[in-house]
Amino acid sequence: MASAQVVETSVTNNSPSQDSYHPDDLFQSRLCGKTAESIPHVLASCSALAQNKYLARHNAALKVLFWEMLRELQLSDTVPPWYSPAVPKPIYESPKAQAYWDIPVFAVSEQVKQNRVDARFIDHEKKKVLAVEMSCPWTENRGKKQEEKTIKYGPLCWELKQQFPGYDIRQYNIIIDVLGGWSTEVDEAMRELFGARGGEILLRMQRAVISHTLNIARTLKVMS
Repeated sequence: MASAQVVETSVTNNSPSQDSYHPDDLFQSRLCGKTAESIPHVLASCSALAQNKYLARHNAALKVLFWEMLRELQLSDTVPPWYSPAVPKPIYESPKAQAYWDIPVFAVSEQVKQNRVDARFIDHEKKKVLAVEMSCPWTENRGKKQEEKTIKYGPLCWELKQQFPGYDIRQYNIIIDVLGGWSTEVDEAMRELFGARGGEILLRMQRAVISHTLNIARTLKVMS
């Protein structure tokens, strides 16, 4: 990922020899104008990129997992390659299973403030409900994001237990940072979800993340 690390930002590219500048604006992000422009900011926390570039990266990685789980649950026979532009349908159903892509859960409890997990799978044969959250933070924020996701959706998991008595309710936080790194917790989660195939699926998710991160880096380089 050296390509992403050497992208010129306003911090590396500006020089006091310019004819005129305001000191407060010298290092401001050229994309959002809200904070200093840096590699972590551009690749993971710029509000101007959140709803397009970051979302595309997030969905590209999550789709790899989603297609594979559809096959596991016999809701689909095919798994598109990691670079495919194909978009999952919101709902897949059979008498034995359901899968939901970015669909909110109807919650009775007022304690549930966040009811929209990235993906949700219901396996009636094994009596399992799987809530999957995906995130691509900066490298140093993986642990923080893991904790945030667990706390954020704790009430929703409790709600799902009420809706599916006798089912095993599990939340999986798949945190792959913008440079393609992940923790041992993610390795364990993928093994629980897919067994021995989890590692290979995770590598395809990593490719999707890195590909989109490079695209974001190139966007900034064009502006330099």
